[in-house]
Amino acid sequence: MTLHPQAQSRSRARFLADRIRTFIQSEAVLAIAALAAAASMAAFPPVPDNLPAYLEAIDLRTIGLLFCLMTVVAGFTRAGLLARARTLLTRGQSGACRIVLLLVTISFFASMVVTNDVALISFVPLTLLLLQHATPRTLIIALVAQTVAANLGSMMTPIGNPQNIYLYSTFNIDLGTFLATLAPYGILGLAASLLPCVLIPNEPLAANELRETPINRHLLAVYSVLFALALACVGRIVSWELCTIVTIAACLIFDRSVLRHIDYSLLATFVCFFIFVGNLKHVDALVTALQGLLAGREALVSALTSQIISNVPAAIMLSGFTHNATGLLIGTNIGGLGTPVASLASLITLRIYARSGNAQTGRYLLYFLVYNVILLALFLALASVLGQT
Repeated sequence: MTLHPQAQSRSRARFLADRIRTFIQSEAVLAIAALAAAASMAAFPPVPDNLPAYLEAIDLRTIGLLFCLMTVVAGFTRAGLLARARTLLTRGQSGACRIVLLLVTISFFASMVVTNDVALISFVPLTLLLLQHATPRTLIIALVAQTVAANLGSMMTPIGNPQNIYLYSTFNIDLGTFLATLAPYGILGLAASLLPCVLIPNEPLAANELRETPINRHLLAVYSVLFALALACVGRIVSWELCTIVTIAACLIFDRSVLRHIDYSLLATFVCFFIFVGNLKHVDALVTALQGLLAGREALVSALTSQIISNVPAAIMLSGFTHNATGLLIGTNIGGLGTPVASLASLITLRIYARSGNAQTGRYLLYFLVYNVILLALFLALASVLGQT
């Protein structure tokens, strides 16, 4: 049966509208970033004379380093390293409290190396599997604690989350300064992550059979070398250009498929926000207003801004209007607490849990908000005591 041309046109229009709607829902931050970048072009049009400023606004070092680190993490996943690690670490555990303590601790320390979102993608499904026979309250507390652990653990290293990679690179922060600045918050963060676990009874759980995952030693060796190279780039021992070229070449030679598993939408989001901030810097009145707002309040303003647009965009946007790297570093990291959108990694847990059987999403959000808002206030108070707000 052949559709009438008008009917075909309407069908194609509906299909296109559905695709656009699906894309916006799945890539909301990218869509907002692209819209912001496009709107900012009214203030600083992309005419030929302005194109050099557009290119200068894009921090290629951050983009290249982020690409290399995402490639390495995707490569370790394809090599079976993360799956093997979670199988080995949970072997022999039986009580609910012990399992949750272990999973929360793993998420905290793993996020320092593989980023908070990858830690949650890797270990939240395992939590759902191991606690499938636990009470709904136990599961929700475990997931909230695990999400807090990933967000707070990731603040401890320059490669733990995207905003750290960006700020560490953009402001040329010394590694010792970075670690010393965030150490008090990391120590408190570990305690805050483990605290909810005391509410979980050590009830026995039915055994779950975890399949042994084979390790691809060839890929593991390749990505171990690339990881070492990326760390050398973070430490400014090698250039980001060399690191990026070697990473791409190694992928093309040894594992082309890994290039399909990179989060290119995150890279595009960074580019859009770079353009947005770069264009805003050409509006003198706005620059003066934002500088006045931030002066002496970088940590507080960036933490509160993160509650609305999340901490990665907040770091990029506000970095163009202050030289206080310490304030932004603290504010955007503790700003990952609070609302579910404050850290995009938090949405990963919410999405995975909401799709699981018998999910109590409303109850989860209540527990999440109450605990995260309390922690946000506590961490802001610590920053105030340390004179870093």
